[in-house]
Amino acid sequence: MKVFFYQALIVHIILNIYVFIRGWQVLPKKNVYRIPYALLFIVELIVYLIGLIFNVSLPAAILKPILLIGTSWMVFIGYTTALLLIYDLIKFLGRKFDKIQKLNLQRVSVKRRYIIISLIVIISSMTYGHYRFWHPVVTELDLKVDKKVDGLKSLRVVMVADVHAGHLIDKKVLSMYVDKIMEQKPDVILLVGDIIDYDLPPLIDQKMDEEFRRLKAPYGVYVSTGNHEYRLNGEEKIAWLGSETGMTMLRDTAIKVADKFYIVGREDDHATKRKSLSDIMQHVDKELPVIVMNHEPKQLSEESTEQADLAVYGHTHNGQLFPNNLIMSLIYEVGHGYKKKENTHIYVTSGLGLAGPQYRIGTISEIVVLNLKFN
Repeated sequence: MKVFFYQALIVHIILNIYVFIRGWQVLPKKNVYRIPYALLFIVELIVYLIGLIFNVSLPAAILKPILLIGTSWMVFIGYTTALLLIYDLIKFLGRKFDKIQKLNLQRVSVKRRYIIISLIVIISSMTYGHYRFWHPVVTELDLKVDKKVDGLKSLRVVMVADVHAGHLIDKKVLSMYVDKIMEQKPDVILLVGDIIDYDLPPLIDQKMDEEFRRLKAPYGVYVSTGNHEYRLNGEEKIAWLGSETGMTMLRDTAIKVADKFYIVGREDDHATKRKSLSDIMQHVDKELPVIVMNHEPKQLSEESTEQADLAVYGHTHNGQLFPNNLIMSLIYEVGHGYKKKENTHIYVTSGLGLAGPQYRIGTISEIVVLNLKFN
């Protein structure tokens, strides 16, 4: 974790220096512009360092605004860096192409115009991205399962992942999530990992268990682990989820629900003694429908090989911010969305909450409703 912090700090400083220098080059040479500009970067660095070093020990009332400012600036500086690098690349190509040379990219007035347009695009994108964060999308699919279930013709499965409850996804946000989940009138609710963002005290202090306990469904509410459950005090967080929230924690466990279908909850890859799916399902009657909860969509063939009817995943956030969604589609067989693999329906959600900045740029916050239709 310390290595990660040092790496993040180095990258943060490099990007800020680059953007600062490029902005300084086009600013009018007057203190009325340059002093506030320099102070902006100095204050931001101080805020960033406070949040990075003292994030666990600071009171929530102080830490939350620091995190909001720090993560928002992180998004802003990342997009600004990308657009400035594009400008530099085009300027470099101008050495070889006459048409680009005619754009006069060396002129300060052209640089200023480009930066102003870039700022408008970035701020507009972040504003809309924050709106998308506060307005989750409901994705609904009808899926056929070629199995007969006595007394049950269909099952309305409501699935979410990556809630990331904590300082930024606070009780207010969680309450909104619970309201929207319950509006879907679920038969069963599945929470597929990364329910807690980092540490447990913010959830206890805000009594977030009260919100989780509002989740109700005729066939129950089930939760499995994700990588964030294991980031700090893993066993303590997992125990809290299983005992204080009213949800059923499944850790490499298969449970038969009302003698009608199975739900299998897999441990995240970070669990030290994670079982194979075949071991977990060795006593499962596959004549009944089988639903598998698995946080990271690494090996989709494992569920299809074991003849699961539905496998649900999270973890990817679909990149959260463009163009990371394009990268997710290269890393994973399914970075987001639906796929059928043999007789197994697969859905990878882009997640409901967020890790870090509260922006959805080019992606969505998602509640998934899967209507299983049985023969």
